[in-house]
Amino acid sequence: MTTVFDAPADHLIRKVAEELRKRKEITPPAWASFAKTGAHKEMPPEDPDWWFVRVAAVLRRVYVDGPLGVERMRSFYGGKKNRGSKPNAFRKGSGSILRKSLQQLEAAGLVIHDKTGRKVSPAGMAFLDSMAYEVRINPPAPVPRHVKATAEPEPKKAEGKKSDAKKEKVEKAGGAKGEKTEKGEKTEKKPAAKKAESKKPEKSEVSP
Repeated sequence: MTTVFDAPADHLIRKVAEELRKRKEITPPAWASFAKTGAHKEMPPEDPDWWFVRVAAVLRRVYVDGPLGVERMRSFYGGKKNRGSKPNAFRKGSGSILRKSLQQLEAAGLVIHDKTGRKVSPAGMAFLDSMAYEVRINPPAPVPRHVKATAEPEPKKAEGKKSDAKKEKVEKAGGAKGEKTEKGEKTEKKPAAKKAESKKPEKSEVSP
């Protein structure tokens, strides 16, 4: 028999969230569009349907670790708070979100509340096991990830043009220093003959 432990957690939570959306008891509160999920967060969730995902995750957590209470579950959904120059410190998740989620799951008949805490009901256990079975047969498509656009690399120059330019550069340099023979030997140009310096006529000796 397939149980919750036989299906990947991320796939199961997404599948359960889709099914919980169809139940009238599971509805996001009015403050869900701008509330943070904990003191360690800087911004509210970007996903507009994050409430159903959180309720599905809470239901699976109660199935796996129940019975438990709100205070213990706050540790599961906490995280590190950025305190600037100070070291990061752990902060628990929002208790109001977890409490409201559990109350909605109780109204839907998937969770029961007794002296020991909250635990999954027989109906909730059967619901999650059936969802796990469907996930194993038909796994959901992967979630598309945002990929940063990268600049396109410049096209490489053709080797022929590069070699021609290099050859032309060598020939120009060779023209200044010397010419190349057919065999590739380099002959240096002889410096031009200096003009004959005009010698001053020697003074003729005058006899006394």
